[in-house]
Amino acid sequence: MFGDNLKKYRIEKGYSQNDLAEKLFVTRQCVSKWEKGVTQPDLQTLSKISELLGVSADELIADCGGESQTKATDKSLFLFIMNIIVAAFCMIGFLIFWRFLPSTIPAHWAHGAIDRYGSRNEIFINLVTVAVFLAVDVIVFFAVRRVNDKRAVYICHLVLILLQIANFILIVALYDEYLSDDMSLTTCLVADIFACLSVAMHPKINKQNCFLGIRTAETLKSKTVWKKSNALACYLFSACSVVIFTVNMSVIFEYSYLCLLAYLVLAAIVVVYAKKVKS
Repeated sequence: MFGDNLKKYRIEKGYSQNDLAEKLFVTRQCVSKWEKGVTQPDLQTLSKISELLGVSADELIADCGGESQTKATDKSLFLFIMNIIVAAFCMIGFLIFWRFLPSTIPAHWAHGAIDRYGSRNEIFINLVTVAVFLAVDVIVFFAVRRVNDKRAVYICHLVLILLQIANFILIVALYDEYLSDDMSLTTCLVADIFACLSVAMHPKINKQNCFLGIRTAETLKSKTVWKKSNALACYLFSACSVVIFTVNMSVIFEYSYLCLLAYLVLAAIVVVYAKKVKS
C-alpha cells in the first residue's frame, strides 16, 4: 500500500530516508514508520511528498497488490535463473576436471571400493545429473508458478540449487586425489565462479540492493548508477574470466594464481566509474 509505494518512489528518486525527512522537516523515524505502515502522513504532508517524488498522490496510495504478485514472480524467476547459472558452473567445472584428470580414472565403486576403471571422458556422465536437476527446476518454474503458496515454490528452487551444489561437491570429493596441477586447477575454478557471479550481478538479473553486485554509497543511492556500474562489472568480469579460463586450460604454469589479481584491478575500475557516472 502507501508504505511500499513510498519506499519504491523514494529509492527511484535516489533519496535516503534521511534525505526525505529533511526535505519534509520530519524525523527519519517518521519516514520509517510510514514505509512500515505504522503511521500515515496527513493530507498536506502527502501533497508535499507527491511533489518531492514527482508522482501523484493517487500513485502513492494505490493498492500495490498487483505489484506484490509481480515481485513474487520476479523472485521465482531470479531463483530459476540462479539454478541455470549454478548448472552452467557445474558443467564448466566438469570440463575443468576432465582437463586435469589422468586418462584413466575410477569409474565405479562397490561397497566403498573401486571395482572398475575407465576413461576420463566418463566424467561427463555427470552432466546427465545436472540436466535432470535443471529439467525438474524448469517444471517447477512453469508448472507451479501459479500456486498461491509462493514459499513452497521458492523452497523447491532452493532445494534444487543445493542439490546441484551437493552433487558437484561429491564429484570433487571422489576425484580430488586424482586431480593434478592444483594451482592451475584452482585458478580455472575461480574463473568459473567469477564468470557465473558476473552474469548473476547484471542489473537485469540482480535488482538494486540485492546481495550480489558492486555495493557502494553511489550504487545503493541511485538506481541508474547501480545499473550502469553493475552492467560494466558484468561485462569486464565475464571477459576477464574467459581469458583467465582459456589461458589456464591451455597452459599450466606455477604462478597461475597471479592472473586472479586482474579481478581486483577491474573492481577498482568499476568503483571509480560508479563515483564518476551521472545518476
